[in-house]
Amino acid sequence: MYLRCYSIHSISRRRNYFFHAILVILCISSFLALKKTKANPSSSIHTHTVSTFQNISTNKTALNCVGDPLKQWCKNQVQLCNSSLTVYNRLFVLTRAITLQPQYAKGKRIGGEDIQTVLNQPEQNEYFQFEKDFIRLSCKVENIQENIPNSHLSSIFSSLTTYETQPVTQIIDETTIAVNRRDYANFYHTITDLYTVYLLCCFFRRDPKSVRILFLDAHPKGNLDILWSHLFHSYTRLGELKALPSIFYRELIWSQPQSHSEIDIQRYRRSAPSCFIEFREHVLTQFNISYKENEQVNCQALNVFFLVRHNYVAHPRNPSGKITRQLTNEQQILDDLKIKFSKYRGVNFSFNHFEESSIEQQLNVISQTDIFIGVHGAGLTHVLFMKPNRCLVELATLLWESQHHFELMASINSINYRRCLITDGSPETSQTIFECVKSKIDRMCSLAPVQNDAQPIFTALSRINGSISNSKIV
Repeated sequence: MYLRCYSIHSISRRRNYFFHAILVILCISSFLALKKTKANPSSSIHTHTVSTFQNISTNKTALNCVGDPLKQWCKNQVQLCNSSLTVYNRLFVLTRAITLQPQYAKGKRIGGEDIQTVLNQPEQNEYFQFEKDFIRLSCKVENIQENIPNSHLSSIFSSLTTYETQPVTQIIDETTIAVNRRDYANFYHTITDLYTVYLLCCFFRRDPKSVRILFLDAHPKGNLDILWSHLFHSYTRLGELKALPSIFYRELIWSQPQSHSEIDIQRYRRSAPSCFIEFREHVLTQFNISYKENEQVNCQALNVFFLVRHNYVAHPRNPSGKITRQLTNEQQILDDLKIKFSKYRGVNFSFNHFEESSIEQQLNVISQTDIFIGVHGAGLTHVLFMKPNRCLVELATLLWESQHHFELMASINSINYRRCLITDGSPETSQTIFECVKSKIDRMCSLAPVQNDAQPIFTALSRINGSISNSKIV
């Protein structure tokens, strides 16, 4: 009897040990699976099913139709597919309940690569070709190409097909804006793209910080990418979604191309378009720059900044980093100007290139600049972030004196503008620049001369010496 009881208890204990061992193994397996999923969300794909009868929350709100061009956008809209697809002013497209199948975006690159690994790659490697079924809507749209803008959107919407029910691996509830960037490494083109997307947020009354960005290109990493993540919720590259068979977007807005930006040269604007002031303030705020401090020009303490142009590698097609429009006698000009301005106690003259500074440092310098000097180039786009009633002196030779990009941008931001014609290589260039700056300061402040042997033209102020670091914008 004792042996029988011992045997029963022994078997029971072994069963308990076996049960606990299985439980421990299951717990460890669950923990590892959860950890892996957190580390790589795309490694765990869950399938959902969407249908034409699904209740779709579209966050419909009244459009903002105030000002130019928003008033025009409101007037010119074509609604298709029970308002699941709306084309505005034949510029951009709003889609609701749309499915993307990234595997039908064919390309040689994913995007986001280190630039040193893709040097000399052809530009076409940085764009996708869109095959049928790339995008799907719940209804058939007849003659869609008659309404779609004649841009990159035409090729995208030629891939459109219809679904009734469809399994999807991810659902994006937040408003997303799809952007096809061209010159991603150029400050001018990036800022015009950013303003376009901000304007779309303004039009649809969406908080920019809640809006996701989807890059439709496959450009490598760039120093300007940080602007997208700071101004909006976040950005994702289409190439990074290839592991997901299908993605359902409740609201996906397809932005117009950069050349149609309302602050691009082709618009030839001299007054600020809708939401420009809010855009400028949003940019400065997101980089911790106060736009309300020292709004008035202080003629007793003028900051004059000369942005020079230095070589740098910005994109794969220019591996040497060689840039154009550099002053051949740049150092002589800077030395001469430093001497000339040092005679006047009312002016702080500084110069540098923006090659190694952060965006925040660049904006901080520009927001404190009263007179901004520079050779025609993308870096002068910073004029959009100067405080109003300051001045831009753009240096130009006969080769590029007809370019009006930054004269228009200065006008949009209520900045005084002076085109200063110079002869590259001439020993008189520094004096010419000095006279251009002098005339603008005299006009801004009507400054009286300081009584000394140099007969200065500026008001008295102790000179502030200091260096300005560089950043990669030219």
